[in-house]
Amino acid sequence: MDYFGLAAKYIPFVTLGLLPIMNPLSTVPLFLELTKRMSPERKHQQARRACLYALSILAVFLFIGNGIITLFGISLAGIRVAGGLIILVLAFRMLFSGEGEEASIETEATEIKRANLDFSFSPLAMPSLAGPGSIAVVMSYGSQIPDDALVFGHFIVICGISITVLIAYIALAGSAWIAKFLGEHGIQAVTKIMGFLLTCIAVQFIASGIRDFSQTL
Repeated sequence: MDYFGLAAKYIPFVTLGLLPIMNPLSTVPLFLELTKRMSPERKHQQARRACLYALSILAVFLFIGNGIITLFGISLAGIRVAGGLIILVLAFRMLFSGEGEEASIETEATEIKRANLDFSFSPLAMPSLAGPGSIAVVMSYGSQIPDDALVFGHFIVICGISITVLIAYIALAGSAWIAKFLGEHGIQAVTKIMGFLLTCIAVQFIASGIRDFSQTL
C-alpha cells in the first residue's frame, strides 16, 4: 500500500472539509474583543491554548465516535446524514447572515473580559473553533475509515485536524493584522465563500448517507 500517496491525497481532503466549518476568520472579531486590553504575550498564550483545546476536543470525538455509534445503535449512514444536515444549517447561516458559530455565544465579550476569565476553552475553543459542526465533520470522517485501515485512517484525520488547528492559530495570532487588512466587510465576504464550500461538503455527506441507506434496504 502506498501510504505516502494516500496521505498526500486524503490529508488535504480532511483539511479542506474541516476548515470551512471551523472558519478561524469568523473567530477573529471575538478574539480581538476579548484580548483588547491584553499584552501581546498574553494574547499569544490565549490563542495557543484555544487551539490546543480545540485539537483535543476534536481528537476525543474522533476516537470515541465509534463508541457512541455502538452505544446508541446508530448506523454510519445515520451519522453521515445527521452530520450533513447540521453542517448544512451552519453553512446557510454563514451564507445568508454572514455569521459563524460564534454568533450563538450568548455571553457578551465585554462581560467575560471584565471578569478576567481564561476564555481559551470557552468561548474560543468551544463552541467557536470546535463547535457542533466541526465535531460532526470529524465524526463523519471517522465513520468512513475502513476496518482494515483503522490506525492509518485515524492518523490521516488527526493530521488534517492538526493542520486546520495550526491555520486557526496563525489566524488568531495574527488577528490584529488580518482585521486591519480585510476589514469587517472582507471578513464577511470570506465567511460567505466558506459557507458556499461548506454547503457543497454537506450535500456530499447527505448524499453519501442516503446512498448507504438505500443499499441496506
